[in-house]
Parts: sequence; C-alpha cells; structure tokens
Amino acid sequence: MSKIVNIKQRVKIKTDPVMMMSRCDAEEDPSQTKKRKQSPSSGLPEEMVLSCLARVSRSEHASLSLVSKRHRSLLTTPELYKFRTLLGCTENLIHLCLRIPPDPNPHWFTLSLKPLDRRLVPVRSYFYQPLDAAPMVAHGCGIYVMGGRIGGRASSSVMFLDCRSHTWSTLPSMGVPRYSAASGVVDGKIYILGGCDDRNSSRWGEVFDPKKQTWDPLPIPPPNCSRPSMWESIVIKEDKEKLVAINGAGACVSYIPSESKWKKGNKKTSQVYKGWHVIDNIVYCSALGGRILWCEAHEWERPVTTHVMEWREVMGLESLWETLAASKLVNYGGRLGDLWESNKPLMLAAGFEITELDEKFPGHKLSNSGPNMLIFWDVLAPCKLEIWCAEVYLERHKDTCQIRGNILWSEPVMTLDPPPPHQLHCHILYTSPLNL
Repeated sequence: MSKIVNIKQRVKIKTDPVMMMSRCDAEEDPSQTKKRKQSPSSGLPEEMVLSCLARVSRSEHASLSLVSKRHRSLLTTPELYKFRTLLGCTENLIHLCLRIPPDPNPHWFTLSLKPLDRRLVPVRSYFYQPLDAAPMVAHGCGIYVMGGRIGGRASSSVMFLDCRSHTWSTLPSMGVPRYSAASGVVDGKIYILGGCDDRNSSRWGEVFDPKKQTWDPLPIPPPNCSRPSMWESIVIKEDKEKLVAINGAGACVSYIPSESKWKKGNKKTSQVYKGWHVIDNIVYCSALGGRILWCEAHEWERPVTTHVMEWREVMGLESLWETLAASKLVNYGGRLGDLWESNKPLMLAAGFEITELDEKFPGHKLSNSGPNMLIFWDVLAPCKLEIWCAEVYLERHKDTCQIRGNILWSEPVMTLDPPPPHQLHCHILYTSPLNL
C-alpha cells in the first residue's frame, strides 16, 4: 500500500501587503525582471526558457524545482503562466482541503485528472488556517479562505493561497467576524453573505474587490428577505449573474450585484439535500442513499406559492449508490453542527433516537472539471482508509427531460494505511478546479 507523503509541511505566511499575490495579473517588480534577464541559467534567452518550461506538466514542477534555484524561481513567475495560456498548455488541477484525523488542522492537496497521475499530492498548508467553518472560493490564480473559527471564536481574517507557487499571504480583514457563511464570485468580485452572530448587522453581506483590496458592505436586505444563518451557496449565471445562499431549513435568498438587488427565493428544498454545485447552469446536489439530484437554475426564483421545485435524479449512477451512501467524507461542522448539538437535549426529551450529524446527511462531495462532474467519497476498511474519485460525463436528453451520467473512471486517489485511529473518517472541507 502506498503511504501518503508528509502532510505536515508548513510555510510562513507573508504579511507585507506589497507582497500579496491575490492580484494574479499584477505587474512583477521591474528590478526582479531585469535581474532575471541579466542572469539566465542556461545562456538561452529567458523567453525561450519560459517557452520550454511552459510545456512541462504541472505534475512535474515539484521535481523540476529541485534542479536549481533558477528553475524554482521561474516556475512561480506570472510570465510562465502567461506563456502556458498563450501556448494552450494550461491544466485543470483540482485543489482539495482535507482534515485527516487525529490531526485537527486542514491540509491541502492537488489532484491531476491525467490517467497516470490520479493521486492526491500534498502542497504547503498554513498552520493558522481556521480549523472549520471557513468559506472558501477560487478566483484567478488562487483560493481565498475567509473567516471561520479560531479558538472557538468567529474570525474576520482573510488568507490567500497562490496556487501557482502554493504560498500564503494575508489580505484585508472583513468588516465583521463570520463562520459558516455563504460565498461566491460574481463579475470578478468576491461576495460573502451571513455567518455573523448579529443577523441585523449592517455588514450582513460584504463584497471584496481583489484589484483594490477593499471590503465594502452590501445593501441591507429588505424585510421580506429573512437573514438566517447561511452555510450553502451557489452562483447562477443566467441573464444576470447572482449569488444564491441557502440554509439547512431550505430558506433561500439571492443577491444580484448588477442591480444591487436582493430577492427571496424558492423555499421548497429538503433538509437532506446538501452539497449544492452548479455545472453548466444546472444545480446538482447530494441526497441520502448515494443519489445525486438536479434541477433547473431558474427554479430557485419561482415563488413558493405558485411553484414547487422539481428535483430529478441523475440516471446511470446506480453502481455508485451503495458506496456513496456509506461515505462520511463531508464535514457538517460549523453552525449546522452547533445547531445539532444544541437540539440534542430537546430531541432526547421528545423520545427521538440520538444519532451523529453525519448519519443524517449525505457524505459524498460534488465538484467538476469543466462540464464533467467529479464525485468524492471515502471507503473505510479494517486495515485502510481510501478516498475515491469518479469523473462523470453528463448527457442531457431533452426529449425525456433526463440527465444521464456516464462514469468515465472511478478509482482511489489516496490511501491511508493504517487508517486513522478509532475508525475516524477524513473530512473534505473544500474542493475546486483551477486552470493554470
């Protein structure tokens, strides 16, 4: 059995705002550019060296960086990724954040979807990243980690993982501390809704401009739009791009940035539907029993008084039902976990059987690579724990109003041997594709 390589690799965080790499298209320091051009490592023009390096798969960058400091420096320059884009050499790497017991700290991995490279590869993690309930979004060349809980308290901090060099930097903090908030990217800006203790806060919603490096409050939602705790979110792209936030009770509210307008959404969603994910403007979700459901994106805005959301099942995935139903890979901590724990005495007094939270909700995680769906789940055996991934080609049959999934491949991408103590499951906190 292959053992996972050292997952406790750490990195010091950059705190100088000038050095922050969240502006992925920012101009590089001219002195550094001049310095590189004056000292090529091979005697070749730098443009030629970068053109050659741009053709090397990112899965080989770790090995290539060991050749020399010069190679290591070039592999993280913005110019290299400009060459990769111009030459059509960009690759879609999946970034995952996992908690692997007994270590409570989050760990980051990348996953290549190439047939011979489908394994989780550890990248540098940040020791002070919030342990749970921190919303994360991918944008540009990296991933933003916002808020969460540190030492049991909500945080307003924001961190950025540059996925080109896998280095961390701090960004301006949000206006209020948050955890278990809804978040998404619309028109190049990052929006975050809810997650603050004061539901009437003037900063219940905020927006971050990566170019200006500033947070600004959103308009206060009108009285007819309730502001419950939000812990799920999707971005829907129709005629006007919008961020939709959902909570565990099915309450739904959306914000349209182009109009600075709030809308109350359809409330007919079930509490057992979790893990919302949008692919080609179709909303997918995980359900109990290993099933995956879908609905049209526009159904979220139809009034509940006139329309009930129609969820349909993705056909063709029956072979995965049993293993997906047994998975406990998804983490349901944060506000949902707090609510569950606070209600346990009431449920016990009412005669209900007390179970763990992850027994009540689906345990498989949805993501995507382009138009294809990715499904992550775990398999816990007596002598090992495996994290599996399947890539599914989605085909829509308009005549029958069905979506059929064709499994392109399904295999383990990480094995822990021996498994974590006490038969504990790994938890996936975040997953997102990045094309670099």
